[in-house]
Amino acid sequence: MTYRELNDRNYFEVNGTHLEIMLPDTVALAIPENKSGAISTVELVIQITNNTSEQFSMSFDDTFIPELVNSDGQTLQGIIVIYEQEPTNQSNISQQHNWRFKLRCLFSKLVNRRKHPINVNSWLIHPGSKSVSHLNGRLFWQNDLLILELSTKDFSLDFEYFRPKTYYSFNGLQPGNYQLRFIYFNKFSSSYNNELDAIEVTKLPQIASSHPTAAFVNFRLVQPVEPKSSAVEVDGIRFEILMPEKILRLPEKKRDIKTRMELGICITNNTPTPVRFSFFATIIPQLVGADGQLHFQGYYRRGTKRRLESDFPLVMPGENITFFPYSLLYWQKRNQFILRIEAGDGGYYIFKALKAGVYQIQFTYNNKEAIAEVYHRKTMNTNLIEGIWMGIISTPQVEFRLDR
Repeated sequence: MTYRELNDRNYFEVNGTHLEIMLPDTVALAIPENKSGAISTVELVIQITNNTSEQFSMSFDDTFIPELVNSDGQTLQGIIVIYEQEPTNQSNISQQHNWRFKLRCLFSKLVNRRKHPINVNSWLIHPGSKSVSHLNGRLFWQNDLLILELSTKDFSLDFEYFRPKTYYSFNGLQPGNYQLRFIYFNKFSSSYNNELDAIEVTKLPQIASSHPTAAFVNFRLVQPVEPKSSAVEVDGIRFEILMPEKILRLPEKKRDIKTRMELGICITNNTPTPVRFSFFATIIPQLVGADGQLHFQGYYRRGTKRRLESDFPLVMPGENITFFPYSLLYWQKRNQFILRIEAGDGGYYIFKALKAGVYQIQFTYNNKEAIAEVYHRKTMNTNLIEGIWMGIISTPQVEFRLDR
């Protein structure tokens, strides 16, 4: 698997440390409808590479400050926003799950403190090694202002799960093209706290000269193709989320009683050339409740599936391809209703503790691979498929209701 090559275009080096945004050239967020609870999300992957001869420490307290530049070349002013609790729907996680999670974290801390004197939230990056952080972003309306919030830390593996979460917020944005990069602040730097305190009064380009900084990537805010449409179009490629039935009945609270959920994506090639797409673990669902809060999402793998040529269909000019991942609603013990959506690679996404009410769901097409190795069942050989369309595109949300 290859991402973009390391070169002068996509990273800066400070004291042998590289910071790279692991994104394709096309990243687009659908602008949500201007109403309460509407939100569009994206995950950004940041890679730190240690190209020095000595190891250095990283921490979950390390901070990634985003710099956003508009099409006029103006660096936009952002502000730090602190949430006492992560604004996902924590009520969707059962009390038993919470206690299990806390107990597991406590056990991990005790074990690591016996082995290593440093905090469990810290780790070492050895020479030639890499570390990946996952930063999330969300786009929503507030008081008729379009707001983009980007997380400044990696929350995904933080053992201090319930501490405040920090985001960098950009207010009053407009549809169009932007450029985005991140500046890395290491907790173990002697000037860490002083520089963060002064971040709002210091120009980001000046700060970037003394810190590992990713190069800019293109970042687009895209309007749906028409008002209240479930499709967006980027560079002649149209992405539309499909949900024929908008009202679904929750299944009975009996074992093996399941309700099929028709949920899919349609990709149309409006360019003059054939384009190949990937449906191998590239369609990522995001579920939002009526209160605008993201539902807890888990990814599980029950086995390994080989990549087949059928996972990478070729779409001719003017034609489209639809993909409906196998999706089920069912009841699970502890009085939880579950939505499970197959990922296409042998794994699946799980949304827990659903109940009757209104929800919004969106898909993100997320493919960073231009080349894939596929397996032929008849010949039992493998070969390469090239020219796969790369990009991260979020569809608009579609609203549906669960009834009892």
